[in-house]
Amino acid sequence: MAKVEKLDRTYEGRLDEFEKRLFVLKIDYDKYFNGLERVEPVKERDDLRRLLKEIEQIPVKATRQLHRMRSMKARFSSMELFWTRNLLQIERGTHPKQQFRAKVHEAARAVAAPEVKRERPPTPQEREDGRYRAVFEEYVATRERCGQTGELNYDAIRDVLAKQVRTIKSRYDCNDVHFRVTVEDGKAKVKAVPQR
Repeated sequence: MAKVEKLDRTYEGRLDEFEKRLFVLKIDYDKYFNGLERVEPVKERDDLRRLLKEIEQIPVKATRQLHRMRSMKARFSSMELFWTRNLLQIERGTHPKQQFRAKVHEAARAVAAPEVKRERPPTPQEREDGRYRAVFEEYVATRERCGQTGELNYDAIRDVLAKQVRTIKSRYDCNDVHFRVTVEDGKAKVKAVPQR
């Protein structure tokens, strides 16, 4: 006859507490990533990490409780990886939900406030940035149509285009450089054309 394991009720209570707090923390992070909460629940996460360390230090004999503790630790670990990845995306400005919200706000502002006449003409830097932005948006749209994946960083693309402009102007002794987005072998490419 199989031996019945004696469960430690206090330890079981600590595991229940950890599981409940992990569930609440997951909801808090979901709210934070969806923009419902403005502050990341860092304190709650640190508290839960401390509680896990305390639970790990308690000697336990029941295999069932040991297994439960290890599976909850693994779940917490995978959630932390997910949260960290999302936080990095937010920091870099590449988080999909953030980008979607920014586009919605931009569209709402455009509808609410029609274009106001500029009091001053755009500076050469603003004009240049506008041209790079237009090339970047056309390039991204063409990549999507071609089925190319991967996120692009506008600042990195702008720096590459600006460097190309300097190189082409000095090499061909031209006044300006225009960019054209083309598709070659099913892939989007940006071509620089010197203008005399």
